[in-house]
Amino acid sequence: MSERLKYIGRRQELEMEKKALEISIQGLIDNLRDALDPLARVEDLPVESIAEWSAKLDSARQRYRGVIADLKKIEAILGK
Repeated sequence: MSERLKYIGRRQELEMEKKALEISIQGLIDNLRDALDPLARVEDLPVESIAEWSAKLDSARQRYRGVIADLKKIEAILGK
């Protein structure tokens, strides 16, 4: 397999991962928005879920940034 084809394949993998992360991140944001009801009493907020979703969002965002950086490197290698 040529090196160019290898990078094209890796780019496709990263694009799919990027899309999956975007969907996951949007779902986590939606969950947080629903849970952080400004009209709810503080003692009624699902604090454990909010903390869990926040941690997952941070992790997904960090991975998303890594995927974007890898995609930029591949685009530079491929000359796009």
